[in-house]
Amino acid sequence: MDILNGSLRDNLLIADENAQDDSLRAVLIDVGLAHLLDNKGLDQWLGEGGRQLSGGERRRIGIARGLLHNAPILLLDEPTEGLDKNTEAQIIELLESHYQNKTVLFVTHRLVGLDKMDHIVVLEQGEIVEQGDHQTLLKQQQRYFELHQSLA
Repeated sequence: MDILNGSLRDNLLIADENAQDDSLRAVLIDVGLAHLLDNKGLDQWLGEGGRQLSGGERRRIGIARGLLHNAPILLLDEPTEGLDKNTEAQIIELLESHYQNKTVLFVTHRLVGLDKMDHIVVLEQGEIVEQGDHQTLLKQQQRYFELHQSLA
């Protein structure tokens, strides 16, 4: 997730240059970043690459951008990497509710939240080895099932 050398506001307005401060604050609260609104709030300087932010905070700013942009298709690459389990579950639920009638491509090595996906594609060494919904893939007892069992 790239953070611009600018303020928190600048980094969110990339997604929707017409967004009002109330919308920016609301999306930060939604992604669990309300604490960034303390002190200087949206005017807080994030600096080059957002060095003072944790990896999880940078990821959630990226998710906030996606929510603000409100595109019909969203590509998320490892969106919950570096998040604790509770935050990860909250983000999955937020994405599910916000993108209910939209297309989300969710690229991940983690299996959290995949039971909520309409279609799952399992890749190994660049090849599709399985595809289907969560229940179908579990019933087939192939690679997805093995991965799921190894985490149980």
